[in-house]
Amino acid sequence: MRNLVALATGLAVLTAIAACENGPGAPKEPPVLTVTSPARGLIQGHAGQVTVSGQALPNAAGDALDKVLVNDVQATLAPDGSFSAVITVNEGATLIETVASDVQGTAATDTRAVQAGQLRPVGTSIDKAIDLSMSAASFAKLSTAAGPILKGLDMASLLAPMQPMLNVGGGSTYAQLFVDDVNFSDIQIAMSPVQGGLSFRAEIDKLDVPAHVRFAVLGLGGSDSLRVTADRVVIAGTLAITPAGLSGFKTRIANPNVSVTSFHFDAGGIPSTILNLLHIDSIVQTILPPAAELAMTPLVNQALGALAGPQQLDVLGHKLDLQLAPSAIAFDPSGAVLAMNLKVLLAGSESSPGFIFTNNGSPAMTASYGFQIGLADDLLNEMFAELHALGALNLTVPKDVGVFDAAQIHMTVPPMISADARNGELRIVLGDMLATFTKQGTPVGKAAINARIDLQIVPVGNGNSIALQLGPPELHVDVLDDVANTTGLEPRDLAAATAAAVNAQIEAISKLLVSIPVPAIAGLQFHNLAVGSDQGYVMVSGQLQ
Repeated sequence: MRNLVALATGLAVLTAIAACENGPGAPKEPPVLTVTSPARGLIQGHAGQVTVSGQALPNAAGDALDKVLVNDVQATLAPDGSFSAVITVNEGATLIETVASDVQGTAATDTRAVQAGQLRPVGTSIDKAIDLSMSAASFAKLSTAAGPILKGLDMASLLAPMQPMLNVGGGSTYAQLFVDDVNFSDIQIAMSPVQGGLSFRAEIDKLDVPAHVRFAVLGLGGSDSLRVTADRVVIAGTLAITPAGLSGFKTRIANPNVSVTSFHFDAGGIPSTILNLLHIDSIVQTILPPAAELAMTPLVNQALGALAGPQQLDVLGHKLDLQLAPSAIAFDPSGAVLAMNLKVLLAGSESSPGFIFTNNGSPAMTASYGFQIGLADDLLNEMFAELHALGALNLTVPKDVGVFDAAQIHMTVPPMISADARNGELRIVLGDMLATFTKQGTPVGKAAINARIDLQIVPVGNGNSIALQLGPPELHVDVLDDVANTTGLEPRDLAAATAAAVNAQIEAISKLLVSIPVPAIAGLQFHNLAVGSDQGYVMVSGQLQ
């Protein structure tokens, strides 16, 4: 490597620095810095110590060296300019910045990436990949949205697997009740969290239940239609919700209490013996609780994620197989907290060497405030590793500036979500991207790019869903010697030319982040969004409206 080039926060700052370097009073030449170890894009299977070594020599003017720092650790510097320093890297992605400065205060820098931690195969299921909490106030908002959702359900299809709903009697006298549909003019739902579930109340107006009965009386068989109506029905109880694997959640109304106003039935030619066998006067109390449980299951699945089950998504032109299953849910009067396991695999990425798995703690989920969503960094890093294996993040960026007309971007390691050692915040680290500049297909320059990028959260889809996005990058650019710089540009100007390449890479990664399955909550809108981090999770919080 001939010369380190630039460190800037944001592309505009980087370009401004490059412009200043071309003006009057250009700074003195920095020392000549060469880092020989570790290699760029190092992946090691554990956190711990890394030895950084190389050589730092005076500039052409002969200004004596002062010191070499590696991530603020002073290196041992020999008379011939060779140096070494031992630093500690944590699990995740670390940028190693080596700074060689001379007695005039002029510095050369080299930045490279190392990823440390346990490698796991892609396609590995991530336990607690997504955590979600909802407050009591959020369930009140959900109750308001529940009525229209339930009115849109195809109850006939939901009820079909349960038929016959009643099978009573035996021998020569029996009855089987088949419920064909459940109709109503309006429904109001009230749900509030209690210990162990949701306090549940459904007020149903103008109930209309068409059905038919197959029967026999003393061996003489028959069938006929039955219709049950009521002006108003109220069902109340505790809605117990339990995980059901890839099916999402299962609901059950414990100790249902059903009251009926203005009950009426039309039994056609069904004999009274059969009507008595069916207990026709309490038939609504018999059939509505299980029907309500069936209806609440898709509602709860929409309310608590709307993601369960196997799905296929398109991500940057590749098929993503996704399997999400809730693993735990707990209720108390303040709200609910649940965890979901997730398995993701991009078709064709099986050849990947794996992704860096980091041991996360348990994020603090507070059910008393709005909602919270926690996304495990392992989930995001697994998807990055799969895309990297497919070469989907290797780009060619056309950029004709005369001295070169394109830049090829090669990712030596996958992007990685990692906690910043400086403040613990989770950021995406783009490690050792190699940008080769070409003119009519011939290489004319090369640079290594490292970047830290903040995560942002934005509402999408009319505000009823959210997505992760990338903020401005903090860039570290080194011009490399393995391709001669024949562009005629000074190294810092060539570094500034990486802006278009970095923008293209950020755009590609942003498309991936938008496709990451973040729970939507029953079509409600998200407001007052904030993003943070806790115990290796990207934390999103806000309010529902």
